[in-house]
Amino acid sequence: MTNREAGINVVREMMGDEAAAKLSASAGSNTFGAPIAAYAVDQVFADIWTRPGLDRRSRSLVSMSVMIAMRQPHEFAIHMGAGLNNGLTLKEIEEVLIQALPYVGYPATATALAAAAEVIKERGLDVDKNYSGHRGLL
Repeated sequence: MTNREAGINVVREMMGDEAAAKLSASAGSNTFGAPIAAYAVDQVFADIWTRPGLDRRSRSLVSMSVMIAMRQPHEFAIHMGAGLNNGLTLKEIEEVLIQALPYVGYPATATALAAAAEVIKERGLDVDKNYSGHRGLL
């Protein structure tokens, strides 16, 4: 199996068929950004996400923490979805946000919290289906 195939398999397992197909098509194209997509597939997903030492749940926790600190809500949402697919619970993800709070502050955590609320809504994971309020800090 090539690195490309291994990387696409990891993406498929963590993010689903649609994400794997999109990333594979991008990595295999000759369009602007294709080398970046290829690097993500070949090195990040094939090499890093498959290394021994940490399981995928742990790697998801680390990745989400980094995205909180960097204030990257889009990437946080992607990694939160992958984390859920990797077996994390909403409670564990909430604990990541709480753990990050004293280190990166309220603004960074609130940014990730808003992204988490969207993932929760999209996946139908709301505990109270009638709740329509904001899940951020204000």
